[in-house]
Amino acid sequence: TVVTYKLRPGGEPALRYADVRRHFAAQLERGLQPSLRQVYEAVRSIRKQKGMLVGQGGPDGRSAGSFFKNPVIPLATLPEIALRAGRGAEEIPQYPAGDGMVKLAAAWLVEQSGFHKGFAMGRAAISSRHTLALVNLGEATAAELITLRDAVMTSVKEKFGVQLEQEPVMLGWASPH
Repeated sequence: TVVTYKLRPGGEPALRYADVRRHFAAQLERGLQPSLRQVYEAVRSIRKQKGMLVGQGGPDGRSAGSFFKNPVIPLATLPEIALRAGRGAEEIPQYPAGDGMVKLAAAWLVEQSGFHKGFAMGRAAISSRHTLALVNLGEATAAELITLRDAVMTSVKEKFGVQLEQEPVMLGWASPH
């Protein structure tokens, strides 16, 4: 993959993520745009709270970050997912993805499938701070991590009919699906 960035000195930061917008809500209400440095510091603070910074101590710091991608599904399938969740479609965390598609929050799907923060299988677990991070509690094997991954993916697929996709690339292991 090749990525090209076009940066301008003094450019305005993009506040696309809900957590970042919430962080700056009071400032934005007063008409004050945060600086690039302020956004950088806010993102690091938010990620630290979720245990998503490299080198952060404890088990929550032993992860590859978000383990599952937010799935993009046809908007037409949302009513079926809502029915399976026992909720109204408007209650399901979702984001427009263009062309009749919608992006769902993988963390919500995982939680609604019975997996909570801190859930462990052997020495592999879901982070105590962020549902999408799978962590090593200490000397977990790749097989233990894969067992947990498969349990989460299978549960989400069975409950909602949605196939989660693993985000990190695992060298030397076959793709899960």
